[in-house]
Amino acid sequence: MPTNMRPDLTEGVASPAAAWANGARAGGRGDWAAAVLWLERAARLAPRDPRVALDLANARVALGGAAQLGLAGAAFEGLVERYDLAAGWLGLLTVRRLAGDHAGAAAALRGLLGRHCVPDDPGFRDVAALVAADGGFDGWSGVAVSGEVVAVAGGALGPPFDEAALARVEGVVMIVDGVLAGWASRPAAPGHTPALALFDAAGARLEIVFGQVLPPDEAAPFTRRHSFAVPASRLAGLAPPFRLAGPDGQEIFGSPADPRAEAAQKPVSATYRGPRVKILPPRANLAVLMPVFRDFAVTKAALDSVLAAVPAGVLVVVVDDASPEPALSAWLAVLAAEGRIVLKIHPQNRGFPAAVNTGLAAAPGCDILLLNADILLPPGAVPALTEAAYTAPDVGTVTPLSNEASILSVPGPAGQNPMPDLAAAGRLQMLSIQANGGRTAEIPVGVGFCLFMRHDCLAAVGGFRPEIFAQGYGEEVDFCLRARHAGFRHIAALGAYVAHRGGTSFRAAGRALNARNAAIISRLYPGYDGLIARHIAADPLRAARRRLDAARFSANRGERGAVLLISHDHGGGIARIIARDMQTIRESGRRALLLTPAIPEKPKDTSFPWETELTDAQPGGYPNLRYRFPAQAAELLELLAGEKVERVIFHHALGHHPAIRGIAAALAAPQDFVIHDFASFCPRITLLTRFSRTDPLRYCGEPNLAGCEACYAANGSETFERITPTALAARSASEFSRAQKIVAPSLDTARRITRHFPKTRPVVTPWEDDSEPVELAPPRQGGRRIVVVGGIGPAKGFDILMECARDAMRRRLKLEFFVAGVSADDAELLETNRIFVTGPYKEGEATALIQSLGGDLAFLPSIWPETWCFALSEAWRAGLYTIAFDLGAQGERIKATGRGAVLPLGLPIPRVNDALLSWMPPQT
Repeated sequence: MPTNMRPDLTEGVASPAAAWANGARAGGRGDWAAAVLWLERAARLAPRDPRVALDLANARVALGGAAQLGLAGAAFEGLVERYDLAAGWLGLLTVRRLAGDHAGAAAALRGLLGRHCVPDDPGFRDVAALVAADGGFDGWSGVAVSGEVVAVAGGALGPPFDEAALARVEGVVMIVDGVLAGWASRPAAPGHTPALALFDAAGARLEIVFGQVLPPDEAAPFTRRHSFAVPASRLAGLAPPFRLAGPDGQEIFGSPADPRAEAAQKPVSATYRGPRVKILPPRANLAVLMPVFRDFAVTKAALDSVLAAVPAGVLVVVVDDASPEPALSAWLAVLAAEGRIVLKIHPQNRGFPAAVNTGLAAAPGCDILLLNADILLPPGAVPALTEAAYTAPDVGTVTPLSNEASILSVPGPAGQNPMPDLAAAGRLQMLSIQANGGRTAEIPVGVGFCLFMRHDCLAAVGGFRPEIFAQGYGEEVDFCLRARHAGFRHIAALGAYVAHRGGTSFRAAGRALNARNAAIISRLYPGYDGLIARHIAADPLRAARRRLDAARFSANRGERGAVLLISHDHGGGIARIIARDMQTIRESGRRALLLTPAIPEKPKDTSFPWETELTDAQPGGYPNLRYRFPAQAAELLELLAGEKVERVIFHHALGHHPAIRGIAAALAAPQDFVIHDFASFCPRITLLTRFSRTDPLRYCGEPNLAGCEACYAANGSETFERITPTALAARSASEFSRAQKIVAPSLDTARRITRHFPKTRPVVTPWEDDSEPVELAPPRQGGRRIVVVGGIGPAKGFDILMECARDAMRRRLKLEFFVAGVSADDAELLETNRIFVTGPYKEGEATALIQSLGGDLAFLPSIWPETWCFALSEAWRAGLYTIAFDLGAQGERIKATGRGAVLPLGLPIPRVNDALLSWMPPQT
C-alpha cells in the first residue's frame, strides 16, 4: 500500500472517524484519489453522516472525471434538498459549471443567494459573475450578513429573496437552576454570531452575549451553535416570562421561558396513582381539534381525511398557529366560510400546546379528539376510539394503533414503519377491528398524534401547559401524568388505527427542544423513564400486534396456493437465491412464503433456539408473526393451513429449532432440498477444522465418520444444535430419501453430497450462467493491485490474506490488496499497511465498486469448497481475471471457463504471492 494510504492508528484505524480523517489528510496533500477512497469508506461506515457526504462530494470534484462529477452532483443535490446547505449549493454550482450546464449552474447560484447571505470568500463574487454571465443574466445580487443588498452589474440573478430564511435565528432556551441557557444560530450566515435579545413581560430589552461554539449536533450537523447563559443576577428587576427573539421578532424554541412555572410544581413520582375515578360520566359531544402550522399538502390530506371520516354533527376545530404559508391559511378560511370547520387564528406563532388550549376553549364540555396535522384518519377509527373511551369510569385518554406512534406502533413496535396512504389506512382500520375488536390495553401515557381526551378528564386536569413546554414535545405526557395522579387511566384502542407521518414537527432546533422538555418531564415526574421501560419490557400489546399481523397476512392470501421456503437469515448468496426464487414463485401466480429465524437484537444474550418468523417478503412485513418452537408450532401451522401450501423448499435450518424440519410433513406437502453448504453432514458447516488448538482453520479433507466425530469433539458445532456427525448424517439421509428433489448449484457440490449419501442424486442447477460473455482485462506487468471480493472471514481466507500481506511487506513486493466489502477484522487488515478495506456495499453495487478500485486481478483466498461463489461472478463482471485455490465450485468454475487460474490448496504463501505478481492469461 502506498505511503499516502497509511491510516492514522491513533484514531482507531477501522472507525468511520479514522477513515474520514485519513481522507481529509490525503486531500490536504492533494492526493485526491486516496482522499476519495478513504472518504468512500467513511461514507459506507457512516452512511447517515452528511458531513462525510459533503467532504466526499468535494473530493470527487477535485479528483475530476465525468463519473466522479456525476456522483458529486447527486450528493450535492441530496444535501441541499435535506439541509438547504450553502456549501451544497456551491458544490452543485461547481459541478454543473464544470459539466457545461450553465443554466443549471445559474439555478444553483439562485438557490444559494435566495436563502443564504453572500459568502465571505473573496473569490465568490468573481465566480458568481461568471456563472450569471454564462447563464444569460445581467449580473447578480444577494444579501450581505448586515442585511444590505449587494448588487453586481444589473443584479438580475438572485431575487426573489426569502427574507424570513435570511433573517431567521434558530435556537433553544432552557432553565437550569435559575439560569437561562441555550444556543442560537443563524442558518443563512452560519459563520457569524447571531443577534438575539431577551424581552421581559414589561418590554424591557437585554442583549444576549454568546460564549463558545458548541460541537455539531446530530440533528443539525451543519448548524454552528453559539452558546449563551443568562444568570439570575442579570435577570434581576426583569419580569418573567422572558421572550428570546432574533431581529425579525421570531422567538427561538423554549421561548417564552418562565422560571416561576416549573418551580411552582413540586415533583411527583410518575408511578403514583390517585384514587381511581369510579363514576362513568354521561357521553358528551365530540369535537375534533387540529392545530396547524406549515406544509399545506400534508395538512390538507390530513384535514380532508378528518372531514370525510368524522360522523355527522362532530365539531371540527382548526387552530391556524400563524402559518407562514398563505395558501394554507387561505384554504382554511374557505373551509370556515363554508361552515365545515371552526377556525381559530393566532396572529403570532405560539406553539402546539398554546394552540391546543385555544382549540379547547372553542369546544367547552366536549370530548376532544386531538389530532396532529400529519395524520390520515380512516373511517371507523372515531367510533372505535369513542367506544373505548367509555368502557370504564376511569378512562381518561384513548390512543389508536399507528405506523408511527411510539409505544403503539405497528407492525414494528419501535416505529419507523412506512406510512400508508388513506386507502391502506382504511384497510388497516378494518383489519384492526377484525383482529382485536373492542379490546383495549392500559398504557402509561397516551400518544399525542391522536389522543381522545374524555370531557371529565379534561375538566379535572385542565389543558396543556405552554408556560412550561413552550412550542411542544412532552406536553401530552405531562397532561397524562397529571391525569394519572387524578385517578384516570390511559388505554390503547386495539381496534382503532390512524396513520401518522411523524418527524415533521420541528426544524433544526427541534432535537434540542425535545431534549429540554424530556429533562423537564424527568424532573417533574421522577421515575417516568422507568415506567416506560417496564411497559416496553412487559409488552402488553404483543398479542394484539400478532393478531393484527395474522389478519394482514391472511388478507393477502392468493387464490392459487403458496410455496413455503425455509432458510436462515444471514444474508449472503443464499439471500440472493431466496429473493430470486420468491419472485419466480410470485410470477407463477402463487404466493411465496418464507420462514427464517427471528434473530434477536442481542443474540449472545438470548438463549437458543430463537423464534421463527413468517413473511412473504412484501413491503411492511409481519414482524409479529414470530413463533417459538415447539410450543407455538400449532399456531403457525394453523395460519399456514389456510395458504394451501403445495410445496416446501428447504434451504437452511441454521438458527431454527430442529422441529422446523417437520413443517412439510405437518402440511402434507412435498419437500425439496437446496444445498448451500455441507450442514447436512458437517456440524461445522464448511468442512473446516483445526488439527490442533493453535492451528488455523483448514479444509478437513472429509474423513470418515470416525474422523468427523473426532473433529466434532475437538471443535464443536456451528449449527447451534447438539447433534453428532453420525446422528446428523442419519437424519439427513432419511430426509433426502423422502425429498422430491435435491438441488445443488455445482457439480463439485453434487459429487460431495453423493459421496456422503450414496443413494442421493442431486440435480445440478447453477445459480448463474457462466456461458454469458464477460470482458476481462489482462493484468499489467510489474506491481499489481489485487482485489479480494466479499465478506472476508476465516472460511473466506482471512488468515491467508493476512499472510500474503505480511509476505509482501517482508519481501517488499509491489503488491497491494483491496478488500471490496467487509472483513472479520478490518482493523487487523488495515494495520498491515498493505490492505485497504472499502467497507460494506449494498446489493447491486459490487461490480461498480470493484471496477472503481482499478484492480489488476481478483483473488479469492477462500479455503472451503464453496457451493457456488457469487464473489467470483462479481469479479468477472467487473472485468478481472481471478486467482483461487483448486477447491469447490470456485476452482471448478475457473477451470471450466479459463477466466483465471487455480492454485493448490496449502501452497506456501510466498508462492501464492509470486503467482499474484506473475500470472498472465494464456495467449490465444
